Order: sequence, then structure tokens, then C-alpha cells
Amino acid sequence: MIEKLKWGLIGGGESSQIGMAHRVGAVLDGKFEFASGALDIDPARSREYGIRLGLEPGRAYGTWKEMLEGEYAKDDRIDLVTVATPNETHFEITKSFLEKGFHVFCEKPLTTDLDGARQLVEMAREYKRICAVNYGYSGYPLVRHMKAAIKRGDLGRIRVVFAEFAGGFYADASDANNPRVRWRFDPQQAGVSAVTADAGIH
Repeated sequence: MIEKLKWGLIGGGESSQIGMAHRVGAVLDGKFEFASGALDIDPARSREYGIRLGLEPGRAYGTWKEMLEGEYAKDDRIDLVTVATPNETHFEITKSFLEKGFHVFCEKPLTTDLDGARQLVEMAREYKRICAVNYGYSGYPLVRHMKAAIKRGDLGRIRVVFAEFAGGFYADASDANNPRVRWRFDPQQAGVSAVTADAGIH
């Protein structure tokens, strides 16, 4: 029997849309064990939720920085970490874990600017670590079918593509100051592309 890779998750707390997708997806093929997490911006909630999900109390961390130091100090440290936090935090977290020798699987976008992304790519090469970005939709059967049909020429010459992202992005004014969603469209947090990058990158 092949030993499972120990996997950690940063972000993806109880109220997030993406947390369950990562936890379910990571264990589908039996190659990963959910071993560590810093799941919420609130440290107490993060620890409590991690324990409820079955993490050992010593591996249900309050913050990603605690998780980085805690896992780095362990002989049976995690092999890789998924970063599923608001976009503006991806660079710092990914950089910090790469520097300590961890492989990183980051939610899209990798960073909010090109210079940061280039720096992470160079770091991954230098440290000989994998730094991958989650483009999960590329694996969907319908997307693969459409790509193959276009490649074969079944649809003729493609001149324009219209797409909708059905998730919704809290356009209601009542959400303007809601910290749980503001990171998606506030340029100070999401970068200049704001929700266009967050949704469009899919």
C-alpha cells in the first residue's frame, strides 16, 4: 500500500464556498490525508472547526503562520498545502511555505500582480518545489468535450465566446462593507482587476 501524502489547508472555513470542494477533492483518489489546517481568519473558530473536521488538536491551527511554524517543526510534517484564502493573501502565504520547503497548491489567481507571480515561479524552481494553481474547471467533462469539439473544427471558426459565471458576487449595496465578501471586489484587497480577475480567471 502506498503511503498517503499529508495535506494541509489554509482557508476554506465553514462558511466558505471552496473549503468543502478542496477537502472532498483531495481525498477522492485515496492519495492524500487531510492532516493539518488553519481554516478561518478567527483563530478560535479555525481551531474549533479543524477539530470538528477530525484534525488532531495540535494540527488544528489558529493562523497560517502558526501552521507554518508548527508543521515545519514536525518530523511528520505535511507534504503540501493548499492556499484557499482571499486573493491578496496568496503571495505572502505561498512565498512563506515555499521558503520552508513545502509544495503549494494555490487557488487562482496565484497573485494579484504579475511581478509577484513571477517571483513565486522563480522561488519554486530555486527550491525545487511544486507551486501549482487550481484550474479545476479544465477537468470538467463538459469543458473537455467543448475543447475537443473546437479543436476538431466541429463548430466551425470560433469568432466570439459568451460565458456566464453563475456564482454571483454580492453586487447588492448591503454587502459593500461585509468583510466576508468585500475582498472579491475591493481594489485595495483584490488588486486593480477586482472581481474581473476573481471570476474571469475561471
